[in-house]
Amino acid sequence: MTDARLAPRLAPRLAVVTVADDLHALVLRKVLRDRHAVDLAIIHSDRLAATGLVNWSADASRSAVLPDCDGRPVNLAALDLLWWRRPSGKGWNPNSGFLASVTDEAARDLIYNDCVAALNGIVQADFRGIWVNHPEATRRAEMKFVQLRAAHEAGLAVPRTLISQDPEEIRAFCAGRRVIVKAIAGTVKTPLMAQDVTPALLASDAALRLSPAIWQERVDGTEHLRVHIFGQHIVAAHLACPELDWRVHLEKTIVTQTRLAPEIEARLRSVMAALDLRMGIFDLKIDSRGQVWWLEVNPQGQFLFIEGMSGLPLADTFADFLVESARPLSAAA
Repeated sequence: MTDARLAPRLAPRLAVVTVADDLHALVLRKVLRDRHAVDLAIIHSDRLAATGLVNWSADASRSAVLPDCDGRPVNLAALDLLWWRRPSGKGWNPNSGFLASVTDEAARDLIYNDCVAALNGIVQADFRGIWVNHPEATRRAEMKFVQLRAAHEAGLAVPRTLISQDPEEIRAFCAGRRVIVKAIAGTVKTPLMAQDVTPALLASDAALRLSPAIWQERVDGTEHLRVHIFGQHIVAAHLACPELDWRVHLEKTIVTQTRLAPEIEARLRSVMAALDLRMGIFDLKIDSRGQVWWLEVNPQGQFLFIEGMSGLPLADTFADFLVESARPLSAAA
């Protein structure tokens, strides 16, 4: 009998679901090949229509198949890990040349929506490996209400927050304090960043009643933290920026590596556990007194731009995390 410890370890089988031309997927495929000799199948959620390779049957003995970006069939039953990065995009641009023969807007929407729905249904019905992150965990964690409550219960400092469309409640909340306003979900059609609340913003009852928004006490300061948690790996970046929202002022932002206080790391990990996340990217802010404040977590946040600005080895760390997460399954195969 062969000692299991001496048996060759199978390469883990990994895939990512994302949109076409996603830099993160392309970079991670190269890093995984170079660093671990492991392939990453890339499944384009917005390019399924023209492949003719999507197959699923209610008969569980037949393997579900999805196409990768190179036209190869991906057997879901054979995968160890699925990185659920961008399961849907902005739909199809009719001027892109993709499915140019479909000119009716309603038909394009029908095809796109059915392809994305089929993708979601197939993977949730048949994939049995490791999720990064599970679609339901991602959907829940993206809800600002849920993550704010999780941060509060983990003992993190959370700015006073009101989510409302009631003009009287909003004005009472804003009275006597500096407040910012943010969209709850936003729109892919235009960027909506946090902005300071001014008297003009509070003037119209009709405008305030149109939809709920996030009204939050402003945390003053020029220091920010971007914390990347990939399983047991944690990489924290310190960002110095004089602007309220550093994301639209990268040219004014200086990024360096830092270490978190143990209690902050422990509380962030508590949030990860409460939200059932394997990866999460956190935005925090440090006020003038050194207090660290919670802002948000993104369960599928961007991280390569931070590597580009600082040299932090985020792609290598994330590749290690994917392989380590999948290996228990590949070793048992």
